[in-house]
Amino acid sequence: MKQAKRILVGLKTLDSTDALMDLACRLGARGASLLLVHVIELPDPTPLDVEVPELEATAAKIIGKAKRVARRHNMKASGLVLRAHGAATALLDEMKEKKIELAVLGYHHRRTLGEIILGTTAQHVARHAPCHLVLNIPRRD
Repeated sequence: MKQAKRILVGLKTLDSTDALMDLACRLGARGASLLLVHVIELPDPTPLDVEVPELEATAAKIIGKAKRVARRHNMKASGLVLRAHGAATALLDEMKEKKIELAVLGYHHRRTLGEIILGTTAQHVARHAPCHLVLNIPRRD
């Protein structure tokens, strides 16, 4: 696989941002552009335009931290906060629309009941990604 020029980095938490960004920056070609995406997931009956200031503030912190890491690696980065009922679908739509060549996502070991029944965002994206996908799976402590 040649080094990617268009990389989507799916950012979920502040804690995982450094590891995902370091990985994406190492995998990207010189002059690659990073699309930093955080999805604010809202329950199905909730309108997507509802105000959620706490979640919006968290999203801004995550994107800001990711941009700082990108600058340290001399990478171009743009941030995007999406609102969706499902993160996987939102990420897949962005990958297709922006013709992403590589997606970098995190995975956590904690499992919620919803993930056990429906599967994780990473599993869904892995099955349907229109590009190469790298998952950063931290070791269990």
